[in-house]
Amino acid sequence: MMRREHRRWIRRALISVLLVLRAGAATAQYDEPGEYASSESRFFSAGAMYRDFAPSAGNPTPDSLAIRYKAWMPTLAFDQGPFEVMFGYTRYVLNGSSREAIFLGTTVSTDVLLAGSRSNALLAPVCGAADFTKSESDGAERDHFNVASLGIGSGLKYRSVSPSMEFSIQALGIIHYSFEGFSTGSGSSTAVLGDARLLLRHIRLLDGLVCGYRFRYQRWSLSNANANYQTISHGPYLGVLF
Repeated sequence: MMRREHRRWIRRALISVLLVLRAGAATAQYDEPGEYASSESRFFSAGAMYRDFAPSAGNPTPDSLAIRYKAWMPTLAFDQGPFEVMFGYTRYVLNGSSREAIFLGTTVSTDVLLAGSRSNALLAPVCGAADFTKSESDGAERDHFNVASLGIGSGLKYRSVSPSMEFSIQALGIIHYSFEGFSTGSGSSTAVLGDARLLLRHIRLLDGLVCGYRFRYQRWSLSNANANYQTISHGPYLGVLF
């Protein structure tokens, strides 16, 4: 009798273990992440970039007319998925006079999956880019820096996603066709863009909070050598998802 009860107890225990394992396998199958999907997050952000603008090597402009400044540039940006547009404006002092600088730039990118999954992925973003940069000189209007650029680029990106937050860091290299706004001068420019951002969806401010840091290096090489300049800009930003 005792042996029969013992065997019955073992049988019930085995059945219970099998049911638990089956339920666990079903849950794992249900939770398995699907194919990688690019971010569709939408947010406005405000920030500031410390901007160092100066002539590049080979620029023959005399020091008295050359544009050279270091200043904080407040920025506003809108992001939606692969699309970003950013505007920046600042004033600086050049040879005792107050001058202005404007930056307007946009990128549209698509992510190519190199390795990983939906939650953790190494990517190769491919992008199109456009920007306009203005920096005033101390001379006539024709001496101002007014250059627009159109380009394409690629780079590397890492992205980690969970239900409550998303982290990404990327670096892009871009080559542009550039042209001056008030002359027939044209040429090229190269740029390196960096961005690290953290999206916090559990913070109940609209749909969440975004904090990040941007970096931008750009160097122009035009047929008009007086327009050969370079700039390095970097700084933090804070945004709200909606």
